[in-house]
Amino acid sequence: MFLLPTNHSNDYRLEGCLVGHKNTINCLAVSRNGSTLASGGCDGMRIWDLKRRVQLPIPPQTPAIRNPGDPVTCACWITCHEVMREMLCYGTGLSFIGIWQQQGEGLQDFNVKVSRRIGTGKEIMCLTYDHTGDDTRIASGTRDRRVQVWVFDFKGPLIPIFSIELATTIPHTINFNRAASRDILVFGMYDGDMGTDGGIIATNNAGPLIGHASVDAAQTLFLMDNVMNGFSLHCLDDAVCIRTYDTNPVKTFPKQVAFGGKATLVVGGSNTGVIYVFDKNEGTLKQVLQHADKGRVQTVTTYDGTHHSLIFGATSMNDTEPAISIWCRKHDSTAKSADRPLSALKNFVRGIAQLAIAMALIAYLLELHNTSSLASLGNAWQKYSKFGDRPQDLTDAHVLLEKYIEDQRKGKILERARSSAENRKHDRRVKSIILGSEKHNEDMHAVILLGN
Repeated sequence: MFLLPTNHSNDYRLEGCLVGHKNTINCLAVSRNGSTLASGGCDGMRIWDLKRRVQLPIPPQTPAIRNPGDPVTCACWITCHEVMREMLCYGTGLSFIGIWQQQGEGLQDFNVKVSRRIGTGKEIMCLTYDHTGDDTRIASGTRDRRVQVWVFDFKGPLIPIFSIELATTIPHTINFNRAASRDILVFGMYDGDMGTDGGIIATNNAGPLIGHASVDAAQTLFLMDNVMNGFSLHCLDDAVCIRTYDTNPVKTFPKQVAFGGKATLVVGGSNTGVIYVFDKNEGTLKQVLQHADKGRVQTVTTYDGTHHSLIFGATSMNDTEPAISIWCRKHDSTAKSADRPLSALKNFVRGIAQLAIAMALIAYLLELHNTSSLASLGNAWQKYSKFGDRPQDLTDAHVLLEKYIEDQRKGKILERARSSAENRKHDRRVKSIILGSEKHNEDMHAVILLGN
């Protein structure tokens, strides 16, 4: 694998590859914290540690789940704030649903919580979940046009809420509407349905075919593979097309599409070994990521973290060694934060140097005019260093120097004024002292400018 040449620092770059599957990879899902990747395919489910890029052990499974003729077709991670351990939920071609919970030190072991067959035994096309309050719900869509919703309490079996059979729609993607009603959004082969408690509320036609769909986090837009010229962006309310992203496919295989780069990018697969990255708002092609020399890359997903964004692409053919490519783009703040320790060290050293020069100048001036000793200079440092406690405040050494000199000048004038009051016979001498003090102050001000 290789990365196409680029001169842009904010482009995605190849971070590495995960190899281990022996057949087509159908689905990818990243955990909430971005540390774990689940990949499902014709040879079952695999879990990867993304930091070490190694496979994690999977729990023992029943013979039915281990059936080599039953591919994993979809997967999602279930997260709730009350439970630190995430759960992996996946579906298979023979309608088995499995739920594994993280456990053990480092949360790299898994325990089977659910393993059962649902519906009429048809392929599970899509899965999703919603956690609100103490209630966690899981929804599935199967090839026999059925949508089912369950309650899951993280302890026992799935408790059914409702099941509905759609008239003509084969669900490709399913989402919970994050509203109080918790309606279900279903993106089917020919249309998109919205329903609750088994009743269809509305149907919007988004086009002749939907190969795959993805809803943004704000639930105002959705992307879809239109199985014609590429991908398209639509309003979620009325399914009106806003923008298209042409890929000029040679053959029209269904491909997964996702929002990336914190919803600023459109990321989609291809049948030519590449992953397309479009600017969502402008519709322009930003990058072409070369996953393989040729072949279908129908499986993609994305992840946005605090310091980086990731794109994952997977091989969707069984006539070549399947692999998962990982592409990373560092956020600008990451590069800036990496320079902060070095910058702070430079500022600290520079501040120490300026302080040394300033103290030497003060010592010289004090010795020149016999107004203080080096001991008083040390006392002055202890007094005026309280001006700033942070390392970056040390770079303002000239401020400390100016304050010290100003206080010294005021002290001299006050002392000499008292002397003149005690002995008014020496007016001429007092005047000369004041004039000398003014001249001395000019010299000190020049020193401060040199300090800058």
